[in-house]
This record gives sequence, C-alpha cells and structure tokens, in this order.
Amino acid sequence: MTQNKIRWLIGLLSVALLGLIGFQFYWISEVNTVNKERFNKSVNDALNEVAYKLAIKNDRDFLVQNMNRNVPFPQRNLEILRDSINRISNPGGFSPRNPQRVNNIEETISSLFQFQVNEQTGEWFVSFDFSAFVDPAAQFGPMPDNANRSLIVEEQMNRRMDMLKQTWLDHLMGSNNLYERINPADLDTLLREELENKGIDLEYHYGIIDSSKDELKLLNANIKEDAEHVLQSPLKANLFPMDLMEKDFLLAIDFPNEKNYLLKQALVPLSASGILIFIVVGCFAYAIMVILKQKKISEIKNDFINNMTHEFKTPIATVSLATEALQDDDIKSNAAIIDRYVQVIRDENKRLGMQVEKVLQIASLDKKDFKLKFEKSDVHDIIQKALVNITILVEKRGGQITSQLLASNSEIEADRVHLTNIIYNLLDNANKYSPEAPEIHIRTESISTGVIIKISDKGIGMSKEATDKIFDKFYRVSTGNVHDVKGFGLGLSYVKNIVDMHQGSVSVKSEPGKGSTFKVFLPFTHG
Repeated sequence: MTQNKIRWLIGLLSVALLGLIGFQFYWISEVNTVNKERFNKSVNDALNEVAYKLAIKNDRDFLVQNMNRNVPFPQRNLEILRDSINRISNPGGFSPRNPQRVNNIEETISSLFQFQVNEQTGEWFVSFDFSAFVDPAAQFGPMPDNANRSLIVEEQMNRRMDMLKQTWLDHLMGSNNLYERINPADLDTLLREELENKGIDLEYHYGIIDSSKDELKLLNANIKEDAEHVLQSPLKANLFPMDLMEKDFLLAIDFPNEKNYLLKQALVPLSASGILIFIVVGCFAYAIMVILKQKKISEIKNDFINNMTHEFKTPIATVSLATEALQDDDIKSNAAIIDRYVQVIRDENKRLGMQVEKVLQIASLDKKDFKLKFEKSDVHDIIQKALVNITILVEKRGGQITSQLLASNSEIEADRVHLTNIIYNLLDNANKYSPEAPEIHIRTESISTGVIIKISDKGIGMSKEATDKIFDKFYRVSTGNVHDVKGFGLGLSYVKNIVDMHQGSVSVKSEPGKGSTFKVFLPFTHG
C-alpha cells in the first residue's frame, strides 16, 4: 500500500470517527434537552395543579365561612328570637285567616335556618342554608290581608339577595390580600404532594412573586442567593387562575440539585454512549496501529529484500568472474592462479551458504520447530573460539579486542553451536558499527544464578527509539547508507530468540556517538 493510499485511508477513518463522535454528542445533547423539557413540564403541571387546588380551597372556605355560618344565641335571647320568628309568620298579632300560608312561611323559615343547642353551655346555634335560599318570597304566596307587609318582606329579601350577590362577586374577583388567601403550610404540603405524584423527589425553594413589582412576597428560603434563583426561575404558574380579574401573583419554584437530577435521569443513555464512543475510538486506534505496523513491516520487508539482493549479488558476481577467468587458456596453464580462483569461489560459496543459513534459522524460529541441544558448555572456551575469527577482522581495520573473563563459574547448560553464534554476532555487530578503528571489550562475571556476558564498543551508538526496536526482526539501525553495513537485520533477532530459549535475557545500553553495551544473562541450568 502506497503512502498516499495510507494517508487517504487514515483521513477517511478520521472523518468517519469524528462524525460518529459528533453524532453521539448531538444525541447526548438531545437526550438532555428532552429530559429537561419533560422535567419542566412535570413541574409546571404540578404548579398549575397546586394553584387549582388552592383556588378550590378558597371557594370552599368562602362558602363555609360566609354562607354557612353558625351564630350562637344565648338562652336569654332565645325568646326574642322566637318572637321575631312569630312576628314574621304572623305580623301585627293578627289571627291567621290563611293557615296554609302560615304553614308555608314556617316551612320556608325552617328550611333556611337550622337550630342546635349546646347542652353544656346552654347556647343555641342557628345555621343558614344557602342552597334553600333560592326564592323564599315566592313560597310565602300572596298576602291579601296585608299588602304593605308583603312589599316589605319582598324588599328585605331582595336586599339580602343583593348583598349575597355582591359578596359572591367580590369573592370571584379575588382579594389582593395575599396573606388572607394563602396558608404557607398548606402551600408547602400541596407542592410536596404534587411533586411526589410527578415522581420528583428533590429539595426545592419556592416563593410567590408579585410580577408587577418583580419582588418576592413569600419565600421558604433565607439565603439571598436562593431568593435570586427563585426570582429567575422559569418554572412559574399563575397563582389564582380562577379569579375573574387576573392577579399579578406567580408561584415560582427552584431546584438547587436539578442538574444532578437530570444527569442521573440520563445516566443509562450517557453511559451507553460513552462506552460506544470508547469502543469506536479503541477500534479506530487499533486499526491505525495495524495500518502503521503493516506499513512499517512493508518498509522493512523491502529493505530486507534490497539488502539480501545486495548480499547475494556480490558473491554471485565474484563467483561469476572467477569462473570466467578459469576458462581463459592462459590461466589454465598456471596452477597457482587456478588454486587462488578456486579458493575465491569456495569462500564466496561459503559466504552464500552462511547467509542462507541465517534466513533458514530465523524461519525455523518463527515456526517454533527449532530445538536446541543442551549440554555442559564452558562460556570462556566458547568466547575464546569466537575471538579467534573476529580478532582478524578487527585488526585488519586497525582496532583491538580486549577481554576480562572474570566469571568464577563459567560452565552452564547450553547449545554450543548457537551460543557460539550469539557471541560471534554480538562481536561482529560491535565491529561493523564502529566507523573507525574498533575498540571492543568483552567481560564475564558470575552471579548466584548464572553467567553475565558484557560486550562493549565505542561505535556510533543508538538512540532510545533504536534500542527499543533493535531486537525486532529485519530492523537495522540507519547509518545514512544502507549498504555501508552489510546484513539482513536478523542477527540480533536471532540472538534474542536463542537467549530466550536458554531462559536467559539480553539488553542494551547505548548513547549516540558513544557506543553500545550488550548484556547477556545465561542461567547455569536449563529447565
């Protein structure tokens, strides 16, 4: 996959991810908005219900207090009351000539007034029934014997009816005296009941606002800040909706913990959305990592192929030239030259075989079918044998190798062949990555569990990023020219795998321009 295609793919995935996250945030915002509107509607419904119930209570109290009032009559006034009733039913002390009419008057009066006696105090109580007070004058019938008295009774009844009408009209218009119409205890009880009916169990502050003056007339909180919140609250309702003339009193309520309440209401959808966003972001990050890793692997593979081609091309070209030279007639007669060219062909063939063997070893390690032959091995002997070959190469470049084999117990269980390869690869890397005369030092020491081998050089060194990747397969430290240092990037990967199979460890410390130190630990016993 080309660089441009990878950039386009990452760009498209980024846009899709941002779009999805944006949609999730929009959805979360909509959920909060809907919950807020639902909450406001429930509270407004509760406030309207409270206002309605207060109005009903005002009407009921008015009827009880003004239309069905108990009037106490002491015992000494009872005779006066009886005389008054007799005078109404039989005016002027005349003998009734119309007994039926008198009976009607008595029935009407008895329907309007009900008398009760308190046996303990000796007081009489009279109550007035408004429902029976419809048209009592019509029940009296004509009064032919005394027309003036009939007019007087009718006038009195009309005056009483006008008084009742005016009293009822005043009530319907509604009083502006707030404290006569509102009992704070009743208001608080109604509010709490209606909010609980709506499923709202929150601390609240309420107040009654005079909207004409924009001031609070009643408040159940003592803190100024709470009063401001009640004044600015959008949750308000007309306090006396049934008055004929609309009043300026508003019932307002504020919830200090409203945000937390709404957040809890939206906790499930918010959590689900958050989990979904987390999963999507995780998948996106993983996809980007895979793409970048595949890109890096592709680059390493191409680098490996280029290096392998170069490594194979050189000995093949050398063998080809030597073969052509041996076909020359002049050379055929010279045995010394023939032997030299044959040796060149043998050396290059050996070199090719070693390169192929490295590739095959790594392939075997990847397949997990690589088996080591463990036996008693002396680390110092193996190091000495490796030094014989590498010392020649170092000295050709004007360098030197020094050693301090200080391990008191240098015998371990190991595979001799692969342990030799480990030491040789590390020494060969120290030589290759030293630009001038190499200075290499190898040191051993023993601890209670095994042997430590340290190989140091004063070469080009590595960055922290390079040391983190140095044991990766095909990874090679850049030297500016990929062919200045020959190899496939398999040597240190091979070292790491073999050391792990010995149940040991390998690490590196390096600074650019100051060199590197590789530390290998190998246990005394395996398994």
